Amino acid sequence: MIKTDEYNGVCVISVIGELTGDDCGTTRKTVETQIDTHHVVSFAIDLEQCTFIDSDGLETLLWVKRKCDELFGMMKVVKPDENCRKILQITRLESRFDVEADLSLALKGIR
Repeated sequence: MIKTDEYNGVCVISVIGELTGDDCGTTRKTVETQIDTHHVVSFAIDLEQCTFIDSDGLETLLWVKRKCDELFGMMKVVKPDENCRKILQITRLESRFDVEADLSLALKGIR
């Protein structure tokens, strides 16, 4: 499940539970809606309550990053739990993302 909030032009997408193929379509649609309707170009992906990311979820994170790069925006991954951090490390994707330990730090870094 995902939840969205907006803070000063930054869309925060909070992943609750798992980021798997089931939620990836919703996540992508949310990002596209935020870009097209609200002209948002920067996203914080909050993984504090995310317990697992599968290959579809990883591809979705990369897709959001590419979208932000294309629009000259930014994407930050926020507070991945231990399991998600290990998945990012094992897949060597941790270095592809700006990872912040706190949402407020991520939002300050995006502005």
